[in-house]
Amino acid sequence: MADSTQQEPLSLEKGEAVSKVLSADVSPSPPQPDFPTDAHLGRGEIEVIRIRQGNAILRKLKATEEWMDRKLGVESTGAERVREDQRRPPHILNMMLLWFSMLMSPGLITMGMLGPLLGLSVNESIGLSDAATVIGSVIPGFTATLCAPLGLRQIAVSRYAFGIWGAKICGLLNIIVNIGFGTVNCIVAGQLQSAVSGGSLTIVVGIVIVCIGSFLVSFCGFRWIQKYESVAWFLILVFLCVQFGQAARYFSPTPALSSVAGLDRTGAALTYFAIVFGEASAWCSLAGDYYYVHYPPSINKWLVFGMTWTGLTIPTVFVLILGNYYGGIVVPDSKLSDAYNYGRVGALILATMSPSGWAKFVCVMYSGKQHCDHLLNTLLAAIMLALAWGGRSSLEAILENFLALLGYWTICFGTILAIEAFWFRRRLGGYDIEGWQDQSRMPWGLAGCGSLALGIGVSFLGMNQTWYVGPVARLIGSGGGDVGKYFTLVAVLISYPILGTIEIDKFSR
Repeated sequence: MADSTQQEPLSLEKGEAVSKVLSADVSPSPPQPDFPTDAHLGRGEIEVIRIRQGNAILRKLKATEEWMDRKLGVESTGAERVREDQRRPPHILNMMLLWFSMLMSPGLITMGMLGPLLGLSVNESIGLSDAATVIGSVIPGFTATLCAPLGLRQIAVSRYAFGIWGAKICGLLNIIVNIGFGTVNCIVAGQLQSAVSGGSLTIVVGIVIVCIGSFLVSFCGFRWIQKYESVAWFLILVFLCVQFGQAARYFSPTPALSSVAGLDRTGAALTYFAIVFGEASAWCSLAGDYYYVHYPPSINKWLVFGMTWTGLTIPTVFVLILGNYYGGIVVPDSKLSDAYNYGRVGALILATMSPSGWAKFVCVMYSGKQHCDHLLNTLLAAIMLALAWGGRSSLEAILENFLALLGYWTICFGTILAIEAFWFRRRLGGYDIEGWQDQSRMPWGLAGCGSLALGIGVSFLGMNQTWYVGPVARLIGSGGGDVGKYFTLVAVLISYPILGTIEIDKFSR
C-alpha cells in the first residue's frame, strides 16, 4: 500500500543513453492514475542500473543476456519491469492455449484417481473435480489481470501488499510450488518411461532423463516455448481422447457406488476437494509471468480473466475426469490393480490401451511432453531430481499432502492481492509503479505478512495431512476432513483490511 505521492518520472525513450537517465533529477509530482501507462524509470530502478553499470561482471552478464535475447529470443528482462516499448505480446489465444498445453498432462490422471482411492464414488469424484477446479481457477485468473497494467511479474506485483522483503517470502513459496509440480511430473514421466521399457529402464533413470531434458529446454526462452505450447496441446488431446475411448471398457459399471459413508464420506470429499482446489489455484503466484506482462496496459481485464480461467478449467477438468474413471477400476479389477501396484500410472495406461506398440508410443509422447512443461535453472533441476528420486515410490502421498498444502498459501496470496487492488489502491490513488524498486516508497508489508502468517496459522485447526490432523478436521470421520482453507479465508478477509488500515495510518504507505 504505497503512498500516493509520486516522484517525477524519468522518460526512457528507445535508444536513449543510460548515462542520461542516471544523471536525471527526481522531484515530486501529483498522484498518478490507477495503472500508469507511460514508460518511465523510478529511483529504485535507476539505482539498479547504477549498480549494474558499476560492476564489470554484472555489466558483462547483462550484455550477454541481451545478445542471447536478440539471437534466440530468451527474454533478458527477468524480474525487471517490462516497459511498453519492450513488450512483444503473443497472439491473444495464447492466454488460453498455453494452459491447454501445460495441463493436458498424465500427471492429472494420477490426481484424479485419488478421489475413488479415498473411497468416493466415480460420480462424486467427478462432481468434486469440476467444482474445485471451477472455483480454484478464479484465483490465478484474477492475479493474471494485474501484470499487464503494471508491466511487472506476479511476485513483483505482490510488493504492493507484502513489501519488498515480504515479497521475497512469496517468491520462496512460489519456488516451492514450482519444485513440487516439477517433482510430480518427473515421477510420472519416469513411471511412463519405465513402463514402456518393460522395467528394463528404472524409474530413477527415467526421472534423470526428464530433469536433464527439461533443463536443456529452458535455454530456448519463453518466446519459443510459447510457440510450442500454442500447438502441442492438440496432439496430446487426441491421445487422451483415444485413451479415454480404449479404456472405457474397463470403467466401473457402478460409478455411483462409494466405499465410505456418513462422516467418513464427508471427510473424504473435503480432502479430495482440497487437493484439486490446491492444484487449480496454485498457478496464482506465477500466472502472469508466462506472457501477460507483454500485453498492453489497456488490455481488457475481463478478457484476460476469462481466457485464463477457461484455459485452466477445461483441460484440468477433462484429464481429472479421466483420472476419476481410472481410480474406479483399480480396486475392483485385480489385473489392473496388479499393473498399477507394479508400475503405477504408466503401467496402468499401457494395460488399458491397445495394441501394445500404440500404447507405448502414447506413453513416450506423454513423457516427452513433460520436458517442455517445466523450465528449470540448474539449482531447481538438481533439487527436483533429488526429490523425485526420493519420492518415486510415494507419488500419491506427495499429491495428497503437497497439493492440499498449496491451497492454504494460494488463498492467502490471492485474497490479499484482491483486497489490495479493490480496496486500498482505489483509495490511495493507484499503484506507484515507478516506486516498485524503492524501499522508501513501497509498504513495509507488515499487514500482508501478518495476514499471511495468521491465515496459514489458523489453517492448522482444520488441516488434514498424513503428518498432522487438526482438531476440527479430526471430528470429520475416521480419516479426517480438510477444512483448513475455510479458516484461512475467513482469517485473511478479517485481518488484512484491519492490519492494512493500521499500517497506512502508521507509516503513510
